[in-house]
This record gives sequence, C-alpha cells and structure tokens, in this order.
Amino acid sequence: MSVYKCYDCKKVLCKDCSTKHNDDTKLHHHLMQLMSDKFILNCKFSLKEFVTCKRTLTDIEYLPSGLLIVAVERFPSELQICSVSGKQKHAIYLNNYPRKIDVVDKNTVAVSLTNKSIAIVDIQQHHICGTAINLIQDSFIYIENQFYVANRLGIDVIDMSGDVKRRIDLSFTPYDMCYDVDSQRIYCMDSSKLICIDRDGNDIFTLVDPNWTELRDLTIDNEGNVLVLQRNAGRGLGCVIKVDPNGKSNEVLITNIHLPMFTSTRISFHRLTNSVVIGVDDTVYIYKKK
Repeated sequence: MSVYKCYDCKKVLCKDCSTKHNDDTKLHHHLMQLMSDKFILNCKFSLKEFVTCKRTLTDIEYLPSGLLIVAVERFPSELQICSVSGKQKHAIYLNNYPRKIDVVDKNTVAVSLTNKSIAIVDIQQHHICGTAINLIQDSFIYIENQFYVANRLGIDVIDMSGDVKRRIDLSFTPYDMCYDVDSQRIYCMDSSKLICIDRDGNDIFTLVDPNWTELRDLTIDNEGNVLVLQRNAGRGLGCVIKVDPNGKSNEVLITNIHLPMFTSTRISFHRLTNSVVIGVDDTVYIYKKK
C-alpha cells in the first residue's frame, strides 16, 4: 500500500486519506510525498521572505562553494545569492529580466537576459563584468570559455565577446541543455525526448519513454546521471526522473511535486549536500537523499 507524508503537518497517510486531506486543506495546498521516494523534502523557502512584491524565479544554479544563485524577474530583476537553506547573502541587480544561469568558475556566472545578451556576473565583487550579445533563445551552456547557444536548427558556439565561432546543425531544437564535464556530453530536451550528443553534435542516444509527458528542465547529479523534471499532464503534479548516463535505464526519484500549469519550474543538483533543488514560481524546495 502506498504511504504518503504531509510535509506541512507531518501526518502519515494512505493514498485515499492523502487525497481527502488536501481536499480539506484546499485553500492551502499541502505537500504530499510518497515515503518510498529516494529523496525527501527537507526544507523550502519563498522569495517573499526577501521582498514584499510578487517575484518569479527563472533559474537556479549553485557555485562550487555551495551558495545558491537564484535568478529573479520583476521589480527589480536580480540574482539572489543565498545558502542552500534559504538564508539570503546579497543580491545583484540586473538591467533586464534574467532567463538562464550557467556557472563559469567559482566566483562567476553567466546569465541570459531578455535583451538577447549574456551577462557575465562576478558574484564576489557584486557586479556585471562583461556581456556577450548573440543570443537567439534563452537556452545556453558554458564550456571552456565558449557559450553553446541554442537556436531552432541547432547550436551556435560563440566566444566570450559574442562572436560566432562555429555552428552545430541538429535535427531538433535543443530547448533546454546541460553539460556533464566528466563525460563531455551535452544533454538536451526536445518536448518529450531526452537527447545526448557530443560537443560536435554527434548523436550518442535518444531516449523516448511513453510515460513521459511534459519535460520541464534537466540537470546532472554527482554520478553523471541526468535528472529530468517532468510535469504530469492534467494533474498539476510532477516528478523527478533519473536517467543513467548512457540512457539505458530510468527511474522516478521524487513524486507529487506541485507544478501548476503556466508556472516557471527549474531543477538543479546541489553537489555538496547531495540534494535536489527545485524552483516553482516563487518558492525553492530542497530534497535530500535518504
């Protein structure tokens, strides 16, 4: 029998009771999770704790030091730097809405902005130290002093000043990408497919699962596995799926994630604490491995 735990009131419930419990508390959606999940919700924090106006996160990453970088849009747009438990350190204000973050080095991140540029941000010095302008879509990754920027027909490889060095033609649009440094593989999402390519665009594998519906984001864990955030069609709930590095097997790690339609949802893996970090709208959820 499936057993659930309510994060908000700490009750342990069967499946039917968990459904009734949320019906009884429908004015405030309680977070239910299967006790058998591999990662358990440990804590959460809201961007409302930092400001009073409505905020929306657009991406989450972490520095090698363990600090979380949260990209926030709307009045003002900024990067919020905080601990993995949500304690805010400081904020760096941006001139345009941020979309995607990637880590450049231990003190620097790159941020795609709505004015079609990539801002290079020094987290330690609290300022923007450069920009590269040649962005077609929001999706990009940083690899060895170059940006791999998605477009409808593949990937443009540009240098730190924004000059295009080469183009990689693909048979799909890489809507979201992440890079595994150890294997030097690029993982991409295209609707309901996970696609793995090398840095020249050569196919390594394509994984299609009939149970996959709406793939939202992806990241890499400590062991080189791909973690995919999926929204279940029509239910307002989602899950995290682990795919092995070669695409041979996959399993669900986290269930019952509250993912309403038309909300910003992102995933990252915090290597120092072995935690899955999920951002939904204006809230960050930290799931720790059992």
